[in-house]
Amino acid sequence: MRPDDLRTVGVVVGVHGLQGTLRVAPLSDFPERFAALHTVYLLRAETVLGAREVKRVKWMKDVLLITLREVTKREEAEELRGVEICVPESEAWQLPENVFYTHELIGFAVVGDDDAVIGTLTGVVEGAQDTLIVETPAGELLVPFVHEWVGEVNAERRTIEVLNWRRLTESEELPPSPDADDR
Repeated sequence: MRPDDLRTVGVVVGVHGLQGTLRVAPLSDFPERFAALHTVYLLRAETVLGAREVKRVKWMKDVLLITLREVTKREEAEELRGVEICVPESEAWQLPENVFYTHELIGFAVVGDDDAVIGTLTGVVEGAQDTLIVETPAGELLVPFVHEWVGEVNAERRTIEVLNWRRLTESEELPPSPDADDR
C-alpha cells in the first residue's frame, strides 16, 4: 500500500491508559465512519507503517479511543504519537452531491463569474476557513473558500467559479498615516 492509496481519517495525539489505547483526533466529517473500522493503516512522514486490526473504537468527548490488536502496551502506543490513521482510498465514504474532498479539486481551472480564466487551483489551506491557492499568470492568488467568494464547483468541467474575483486582485492603496507628515 502506498501513501497515495490512503485517506487520513485521524491523527494519534496521545495515549489512554496502560493497555496501549490510542487517543486519536478525528479528521473526518463523518464521525459515524469510525464505528465501522476494522483495519487501519498507519502513516508517518509519507511512510506506510503497515496495516493494524482495530479491536475497539470509543468516543471520549471530541477524541477517539482506538485500541489496535497489535498494540498492547502504553510504551508501544507512545511511539505512535503523531502517526496518521488511514483507510484505503477505495473505502472513502461517498460524499453528498456537490461536496468534494479537497484533494479532488487540485488542478481544476479557476474561472471568474464573467468566464475569465483566472488560473489553476494548486492547493488548499485547511483551517477554520479554508483558502484556495490559485496559480495565476501574475502569481499566487488566495481565495477564501466561502459562499461570498466561491460560486459553482463543476466536477464535470473541472472548474471552480470565483465571484467578484477582480476585487481580490485589486490592490488597495492605504491612506497616509496621520503621523507621516511629522517625520
